[in-house]
Amino acid sequence: MTGTPAATSATFEPASAFAGLVKAEGIRRGADHVRQFTIIGDGAAWIWNIASSQFPEATQIVDLFHAREHLHDLARSLELCSGTTKTTGSRPHRRPRLRRHRRHLRRRRTYPLIGVKKDELDTALGYFENNAPRMRYHWFRQCGLFVGSGVVEAGCKSVIGQRLKLSGMHWSVNGASAIATLRCQQASRPEDQIWYVPRNQTPAA
Repeated sequence: MTGTPAATSATFEPASAFAGLVKAEGIRRGADHVRQFTIIGDGAAWIWNIASSQFPEATQIVDLFHAREHLHDLARSLELCSGTTKTTGSRPHRRPRLRRHRRHLRRRRTYPLIGVKKDELDTALGYFENNAPRMRYHWFRQCGLFVGSGVVEAGCKSVIGQRLKLSGMHWSVNGASAIATLRCQQASRPEDQIWYVPRNQTPAA
């Protein structure tokens, strides 16, 4: 699912078909005429493949919350491998700083680990190495860009989750697809943009 504050799209089709929907929505929203078109994702490769193929001029940003989640998991794995136990509980009290851990990431590549955690750590390190250009949060904020996908995440929950993921619900793919389409259409109604403009409203008697 993808969305903006005024437009939402969803499908159960493969990423290749979803790319067409994203492109069409971008054209409808005037993406070709935006000065700083931005795409925010959770870091998954398929999202950046769509972004690069459909909107090559767009600025790509990894959602800051997802980056912190991955950083916390990576730090915990490194502590377990090195035998330290500084991290306690499910989440640290202080939010991890990406800049603070760059030296440790470089060190782990210089002195690679061995053992059962090697593949897991390689995947975690690869997440940051592959997405490094998309994590320039200080620069993004200086440009006035969003670095979080909270609005889209909330849209997914309200448009899809509150209708399709309630307790005891069971859906066929066709049924869920039909409802998702209707929900997206309702959430993206262009007439709402007309009614909420003050000059289009009839004054109260």
